[in-house]
Amino acid sequence: MSLRKAFSALAVTGIVAGGALIAAPAAQASTYTYIGIYPTAAACRTAGEAYVSSHRAVVYFCDTTTETGPARLSVVLY
Repeated sequence: MSLRKAFSALAVTGIVAGGALIAAPAAQASTYTYIGIYPTAAACRTAGEAYVSSHRAVVYFCDTTTETGPARLSVVLY
C-alpha cells in the first residue's frame, strides 16, 4: 500500500471516530430528562424509585460525587 493510501485511510478512520465521540454525548443526553437536585444521594434514589414505581419513568440515574452531598436526578420517561 502506498503512503498516500495509508494516510488517507488513517484520516478517514480518524474523522469517523471523532464524529462518533462528538455525537455520543448529545445522543446520551437526549435520552435522559433532568428532574432536579436532591440534598443527598439517598433522597435522589428514593425520588428516582418513586418515578419508576409510578410508571412515569423507565429508569433513573442519580449523578453525585458523595453519598452525603447533593445529587442530580435524571430519568428516562415513557
